[in-house]
Amino acid sequence: MAATDQNPGDPTPARSARRRSILLAWTFVFVWAGVIWSLGGDDWSLQQTSRFLSPMIEFVFGDLEGPTKWRIYLAVRKSAHFVEYAILALLTFRAALLSAPRNHVATAAWTALFLVALVATADEARQAFSGVRSGSPYDVLIDLTGGAVAVAALLLILRRLRTPSDAPSRA
Repeated sequence: MAATDQNPGDPTPARSARRRSILLAWTFVFVWAGVIWSLGGDDWSLQQTSRFLSPMIEFVFGDLEGPTKWRIYLAVRKSAHFVEYAILALLTFRAALLSAPRNHVATAAWTALFLVALVATADEARQAFSGVRSGSPYDVLIDLTGGAVAVAALLLILRRLRTPSDAPSRA
């Protein structure tokens, strides 16, 4: 059977590779969302993480007064929120960019922000019902900020990489 006699419904090697690439990209998204979900559990509560963060802070900064040590500790924990969700946004942006049929960049940006908001809200809602954690709308804002900064950075990079011939004409 000649190559032109193939059934149009049969996946070509290129289409099959693209599907695998999309599947792998979304797998990374859901694995990372699972990591975030795990980190939002009781095992990563304030009491648990202070066991290893406190000695690290003392090693880096020496003997600190309680309030100063607490502010550093809080900054580390809140920075983790920012970074976790920035990574989620980057992974989601890539997966959505590969998957979007049209308006790739806009679709990828909105999909990334939507998923960040969804996971952040669900995680904080779950923590609100925990005996050792507390859900916080401020943490959701930190999470959304991390995702939004990551998406904005990607959009800026994509805009900078765009050549003048890629830009729409204004004629």
